[in-house]
Amino acid sequence: MLGRAAKPAKPARHRASAGARDLARQAAEKAKIILADHERLIVTYSVRDHTVYVLTPPGEDPMAVLAAARLVLPEDTYKDLAGRLGVPSAWPAE
Repeated sequence: MLGRAAKPAKPARHRASAGARDLARQAAEKAKIILADHERLIVTYSVRDHTVYVLTPPGEDPMAVLAAARLVLPEDTYKDLAGRLGVPSAWPAE
């Protein structure tokens, strides 16, 4: 694989309620999402095995990750990634 699967730390401004965290954890457990540290932000999607690969600089803003992901992911997978990042999937595009 490209890197270790990891759960990024949530910035204080994006902390969710216990119920929302539980839902996000369940979504992340179902999703095939690989997060790895990298020198720049890259989001790819493998249609063949329904896997998302996110290569991101340490501490990258989750909004930047979702903005890139919006371009390549199907809606359900996008929501799974948002859950893994601990942020709402309904953020407006900038």
